[in-house]
Amino acid sequence: MMDEQTLEGGEGTAEPTRTAGTDEHTPAAEAPAPLPPLPSQVGRSKPGEPGLRPPRAAGPSPSEKFGRIDSDGNVFVTLPDGNEQFVGQWAAGSAEDGLRMFARRFDDLVVDVDLAGQRMAEGKLSPDEAQRTVERVRAALLDPKFVGDLAGLADRVHQLEILINVRRETLVEEREAARQAATARREAIVTEAEGLASSTDWRKTTEKFRSLVDEWKTIPRFDRASEQELWQRISAARSSFDKARRTHFSALDKQHAAAKAAKEKLVAEAEAMADSQDWNATSRAYRELMDRWKKAGFAGKPDDDKLWHAFRKAQDTFFNARKAALDSRDQEWQRNLEAKREVIAKAEALLPVRDHKAARREFRHLQSSYAAIGHVPRADKPKLDARLHKVDEAIKSAEQEQWRKSDPERSARAQMMVGLYEQSVRKLKDQLEQVRAQGGDTAAVESELQAQEELLAAARKYA
Repeated sequence: MMDEQTLEGGEGTAEPTRTAGTDEHTPAAEAPAPLPPLPSQVGRSKPGEPGLRPPRAAGPSPSEKFGRIDSDGNVFVTLPDGNEQFVGQWAAGSAEDGLRMFARRFDDLVVDVDLAGQRMAEGKLSPDEAQRTVERVRAALLDPKFVGDLAGLADRVHQLEILINVRRETLVEEREAARQAATARREAIVTEAEGLASSTDWRKTTEKFRSLVDEWKTIPRFDRASEQELWQRISAARSSFDKARRTHFSALDKQHAAAKAAKEKLVAEAEAMADSQDWNATSRAYRELMDRWKKAGFAGKPDDDKLWHAFRKAQDTFFNARKAALDSRDQEWQRNLEAKREVIAKAEALLPVRDHKAARREFRHLQSSYAAIGHVPRADKPKLDARLHKVDEAIKSAEQEQWRKSDPERSARAQMMVGLYEQSVRKLKDQLEQVRAQGGDTAAVESELQAQEELLAAARKYA
C-alpha cells in the first residue's frame, strides 16, 4: 500500500481542511480555491515521477461520480463490476471536500500516466522511467486509496505500457542505426588515417591526425572489441607517419648543421672584406659569396637568421662605403659632363663649315680640351661622343668636297659620266613614247628610266 503523499504525486501537502465556523452545507461552487504550490514545489519532481503535472482545475472533479462518502465518513469507490470498495475515511470537513480530495488523488495518477506517455514520446523520459510509473500506478490500483474511473485508469496504464514497448523497440533500432553509423564513421577515419601514413606534408598531416583522433573520441562507443581493432589500425598508421617524420627531421638536422658550418665560413670571409676599397673586385667577390650562400642550404631558422644578419652587416659595411665613394665620384663626373657639353657646344658652333682649314684647327683644339676633362657618367658618354663625331664628319665632308672640286681629272671623268647618263635618259624617254603609242606596258621602261635619272643626278654632283 502506498501512503497519501505518494498517491498525490509527490505534492507533500493535503487539500485545505474546513476551518472553524465554516458551514458544512456550503455549496461546492463556494468552496475556497486550492492554495498555490510552494516555491519548493515549482519545477521539481520526485525520483521516478515523469515531471511537473499541469495545474489542477478549480471546482469539482469528474472522478467524484465514481465514489461516495457515507454518514460515518467512510469513503467508497465504485468498481468496474458495479460493486464498491472501501478506500479510506474522511472526518476533517464536509463530504464534498473529502470526496474531492480522494478524486484528485485519482486525477493525479491519470496525469502521471498521460504525462509519462507524452514525455516519453518527446524523448524526455526513458522507457524504464515510464515503466516505473506503470508499476507505481498498478500497485495503487491493487489497493486504491482514491476515487475515480479505475477501469479507465487501468486502460490508460495498458496503453502506456504498449507505448513503452514500442519505444523500446524504436530505441533498439535507433541504437543499431547509431552503432552502424558510428562503425562506418570509425572505418572512414581509419581509411583516411592509413592514407595519410605516407604523407610528407609533416605539419598539415600531424594536425590532421590530431583532428581525426579528436573526432574519434566524440563518436559513441558500442563494440569495444571491434573499436579497439580499428583503433590499432589508426595507431599503426600514425606510428608509421611519426617514424618517417622523425627520420626526415633527423636528416634535416644534419643538413642544417652542414649548412651552418658553411655559412659561418662565408660570414668570416665577408667580414674580412668589409673594409676593402677595391670596389670592383670586392663587389665581384661579394656576388660570388652570395652565390655560395644560396647553395649552402638552410641552417634552421634561428641559426640562419643570425648568420644572415652577420653576413648582411659585412656586406652593408662595404657597399655603404662604396656608395659614398661613388657618390663623390658621380659629383665629379657630373661637373665633367657640364664642361664637355660646353666644349661640344663650341664645336657645333663651327657648323656649317665655311672655311674647312680654320674649322679643322679650332676643332683639334676643342678635341684636346674635351679629352683633358676626364670621365663622365657612362650613360652620357656615347651621346657626347656622337655629337663631337658629327662635327668631325661635317668638317671631313667639307675637306673632301674641296678636294673633289680641285681635282681636274676627277671632274673630267664626272663630266663624261654625266654625258653617258644623259644619252641613256634620252633614249629611254624615246622608247617610252613608242611603247605608249603602241599601247604596250610601260612599267619596265619607266622603272629603268627612273634608275638612270637618279644616276644622272648623282653624277652631276661630282661634275
